[in-house]
Amino acid sequence: MHRRLLPSLSFLLLCAWAQAQTKGVSVPERLESLVNDRFETTRCPGLSVAVASQNQIVFSKALGKADIEQDVPLTTASVQRLASLSKPITGTIIMDLVEQGKLSLDASVRQYLPELPVFHQSVSLRELLSRQSGVKGYADEEDVLFSTVHYPSSRDALKVMMAYPLAFTPGTKVEYSSLAFTVLGAAAEAATGRSFPQLSMDFFSRNSIHGLALDDPYAIVPRRVHGYLVDRTLNLQFNDGRVAGRDYLKGTAGEITNAHYYDISNRYPSGGFDASAEDLLRFVIAVGSGKVLKPDTVDAMWTGQHTFDGARTVFGLGWGVSKWKEKSDMVGMNGLELSTTAFLRYLPRSGVGVALLCNAEPRGFQSS
Repeated sequence: MHRRLLPSLSFLLLCAWAQAQTKGVSVPERLESLVNDRFETTRCPGLSVAVASQNQIVFSKALGKADIEQDVPLTTASVQRLASLSKPITGTIIMDLVEQGKLSLDASVRQYLPELPVFHQSVSLRELLSRQSGVKGYADEEDVLFSTVHYPSSRDALKVMMAYPLAFTPGTKVEYSSLAFTVLGAAAEAATGRSFPQLSMDFFSRNSIHGLALDDPYAIVPRRVHGYLVDRTLNLQFNDGRVAGRDYLKGTAGEITNAHYYDISNRYPSGGFDASAEDLLRFVIAVGSGKVLKPDTVDAMWTGQHTFDGARTVFGLGWGVSKWKEKSDMVGMNGLELSTTAFLRYLPRSGVGVALLCNAEPRGFQSS
């Protein structure tokens, strides 16, 4: 699926970038045609797109269904799962606590979570944020992906992974880890005395950030979108090289099915936020405009971190970092979960941004 979405994403960015450089370029008309023409090829039951130029949303569109069974159309206000686009949000929350002096980037995580095994002494919050921690917390990734346990806090979720050794020496390499963000959430809980859901909502309220919620399966989340699987023939690929089929779908008819049920509370900080495409983009604009964190903090967060050998990585502090057209700084990430595909890119200097949210599992889903 995302192979067909990425060219659209690049074109959306190009249009918005062009408008930011030349006021005479009309983005909405060009994007309306593009999104309408390519919607079917994405195979998304529902697709929402928001585009910004000069830190103003200049285009927003929703197509398809938020709920196929109930025949509910997707709207620009529909709330979709952000999957790993939650990590930049968590990174921003952590950096807010750093600004307040409640967390220290280079302190050992055991300063906040002394219950962690002693081998976590060498892990800092900076390394957790920049994917250099070596944290690997589960023997079976399928147990993580399909977890149905509801955890009241990240610190409670952390208890099931504390015995597993680090995968490598912290700071020596980059390896994507969702569990590292559960550790960050638990550290934030220890420092504030609040659960991650509570401190997240406090952060949003204090900074007048609207429309973001946690994907609590038991809570009432207004306008929450239903997630689907659109290609049941594809296998699940895990980071350990294992491939699993869709045995759980035996006896179920239909090309499109409901997504496999899971409770994301075991990894709220890494994949548990919901938002509309518009509200996600408004959040990024608020951060980039200096309305949430100090400019120096944003610069640090959006600068690629280095490994011990001096190599610069493609991750800042919670955020992915890259270049647009090999010269303009760009931040953002992709998000992939069992029921959603999400993309976000933002160019801080020109205020150009694009958010795409699709309520279906991506083709070729691979766990992280």
